[in-house]
Amino acid sequence: MNDAQFWSLIEKIEGCKRQDGSTDFEPLVAELSKQTEASIQGFFETLSQKAHALDTRRHYRRFSWFPGLSDSFLYTRLMVVAQGKEAYETVLENPKAFPKRSTNWLEGLLYVADDAYSEATGREFPREATVNIESFSNEKGWAK
Repeated sequence: MNDAQFWSLIEKIEGCKRQDGSTDFEPLVAELSKQTEASIQGFFETLSQKAHALDTRRHYRRFSWFPGLSDSFLYTRLMVVAQGKEAYETVLENPKAFPKRSTNWLEGLLYVADDAYSEATGREFPREATVNIESFSNEKGWAK
């Protein structure tokens, strides 16, 4: 999946895009479930790449000085992606623009590909990507 396709799909997310409870992923899931299995996998791959790129020491230091907040850091990185291409690129290039630790995050974006794949195929999504989406896995981003 190319970047233009990915960002077009991200634009399908409705609501505030900052908290799971006030964000509607269903339009994105519905659109993605119409795609091929390869496209759904491509969406997850691209999402993983985007979140992985934000998994850096500099972004985390803006987020929190408290070590080990892996889940909330991941969900906050996903929130940044959900804000769209322009906001994402701003934060990617300027870690000081990364949100500070709060209750604003989007865990639900992590499961969009799973839901779309299940709707499309009736099977469980394999969740494979060339990079690890989890926090603290970007070795280059965490190198001193």
